[in-house]
Amino acid sequence: MADRESELRARIAAAPADTEVLRELAELVGARRGSKDEAVELWLGYVDLVGPERTAEALLALGRAQVEARRNDEAIQTLRRCAEDAPEFYPVFDLLGELLRQAGRLEEAVETLQRAVELDASAVRPRLALVSCLDALDRPRDAEAALAAVRALGSNDPAVLALVQELMRRRE
Repeated sequence: MADRESELRARIAAAPADTEVLRELAELVGARRGSKDEAVELWLGYVDLVGPERTAEALLALGRAQVEARRNDEAIQTLRRCAEDAPEFYPVFDLLGELLRQAGRLEEAVETLQRAVELDASAVRPRLALVSCLDALDRPRDAEAALAAVRALGSNDPAVLALVQELMRRRE
């Protein structure tokens, strides 16, 4: 892996605008423990170089790198920008909603998670986060409706059904 990294760094030195090499290097560095901040910097460079057709993908990758580097406030800002640029891009709303939930910004999280659900009606994860937010906001009817949707989506999946059972038990 060190040889590949050295090769990629040499290629970037020779052609700093090569987005494919920069992307590969950012992924490689990001996979290494203790290099998360460097990965964020590489992804920032990548975002600056890619064309508009790849900006949303690049911003999502940057946001994920920021999360891995424990820079959640920066990730929220990056993902908000991504959501504005690509309002139909499900993964950004899923991740942004979860970050907002973790930050205690529950009203914003609810809106974002609802958008994720609109974009992917079969998605379970944002619905589960939505249940948590709605419960915390003391909106039990809305939470129950979200939980019922999860139950319906996972009716053939024993793991989802077990999770729903556990959530129902905790909510009592």
